[in-house]
Amino acid sequence: MAIKFYTVDVFTKKRFEGAQIAVVPDATDLTEQQMLSIAEEFNLWRTVFITPSDKAKKKIRIFNGKREFEFGGHPTIAAIYTLAKTGELALKEGENQFTLEEVNGSVECMVKVENGEPVFNQFTTKAQPEFDRFTPSAEELGEMLSIESYHFNVNGFTPLLVATHMPYLVVPVDSFESLKAARFNYDAWARSAAPATCANAILLFSGKSAFSTSDFHCRLVGPVFGIHEDPPIGAAIPAFSGYLNQFPIYSELPAKYVAERGAHQGRRSYLHVDLVSNVEGELTVKIGGNAILSSEGQLFI
Repeated sequence: MAIKFYTVDVFTKKRFEGAQIAVVPDATDLTEQQMLSIAEEFNLWRTVFITPSDKAKKKIRIFNGKREFEFGGHPTIAAIYTLAKTGELALKEGENQFTLEEVNGSVECMVKVENGEPVFNQFTTKAQPEFDRFTPSAEELGEMLSIESYHFNVNGFTPLLVATHMPYLVVPVDSFESLKAARFNYDAWARSAAPATCANAILLFSGKSAFSTSDFHCRLVGPVFGIHEDPPIGAAIPAFSGYLNQFPIYSELPAKYVAERGAHQGRRSYLHVDLVSNVEGELTVKIGGNAILSSEGQLFI
């Protein structure tokens, strides 16, 4: 049996930038074990499998080589774009609204079409972030990130623990150069107060640099990532949005920003984020971006 597949570069307009996601547009006849094996074969950040749904336009399942995930921002964008690009959705010019079924429930989606082509993809997510100001000191952060402690002295922002689906230690740094220079030190992490926060991921961010149109540069590091990894930041965006909402510049909603990831390794991603509302602690966030097809082919099962 042969099945069609695509690879899509997500949160970018340029091929071979952004985050690469594999998409199997018709996974109706695949077993869960086959999906897991295919994801392991691709060995990408995530692989998306699309099947029919009686609750939404389509159902998507998301895997890496080890397990299934209930939700994923980059895979959702890849699925939206692929369905639009391959004609699986009946689309009109302008904005098209629909839902996708994922393991954790239905996700509201939008694709904007111009001259018959999908040019912008977006989904809506909700989160109830929890906050804790107990964080490692600047000296401890400096040791675990291998940069001087004064680089964490950022006007208007302070480190903060933010938990959504998982806890993130959100840490501002004073420049893009400091962001690039950070090197995670596991031994220093283990000696610090960080393990007591239960956060295994540090989301570093800096403000706009002179050579970028984005509002923030972001980077994930921590004990669950390899020292040379540059993981996609889509899953951390609800937590980062909750973090920003704690500070005056983003306390009035709606608010928008663009987060850039990957500039220091040459695969830039641009995530367009709308903080729509915060009602009784539940934050509604729209996350969108561009995507581009990078390959297509067949897998033999």
